[in-house]
Formats: sequence, structure tokens, C-alpha cells
Amino acid sequence: MVYTAVDADWSSTWTLGTYDNAAHNFQVTFSSGAGEYLPSGEGMSGVYEVSGPLLTIQLAQGLGAYPPLQNAGTCTDPESGAPMAECRLYIKGN
Repeated sequence: MVYTAVDADWSSTWTLGTYDNAAHNFQVTFSSGAGEYLPSGEGMSGVYEVSGPLLTIQLAQGLGAYPPLQNAGTCTDPESGAPMAECRLYIKGN
């Protein structure tokens, strides 16, 4: 997986490690990067949910525990309406 900042001042490449599709979780580790933000040696755990054309991913630092997925299909807190940290929402294209 490759991530690039919106203003393109950094990018990073991550390698998929273990995953369990039945449990909807995965782990990724940092491979390489360029620019100001270099999370060298870091790993992340994530959970996901697929609902129709929507893919919700929530990440947590480290490889030890998986974060609880909150509000599949949205990345906003239901109480405050604020964006949820480390949550990403993707829409399947044609």
C-alpha cells in the first residue's frame, strides 16, 4: 500500500503482513518512504467492514491489538459529529 500526503510533501509504502478476512482485521508494516513524515519501523493494525460499495477502515498504532470498528460506513463520531482519528472511508468504483 502506498500513502501520499495531499500536498505531496511525503509518501510511504507499507507491506501487508498477517490478515484474517473472517475476523475483518489486518496488519501492515512500514517499508519505505520519502519526505518529512517517515514512520520508520512502525506497524499498524486495522479492522475493516465492507457494506455494499463502502469500505470502512480503522487503524491503530502497533501490531498488538486491533481497534474496535466504530460506525461502519462513516468516519464521524455519532455523538459529536467530529472526524474519527485513523478512520478511512473508500467507495468502490465501477
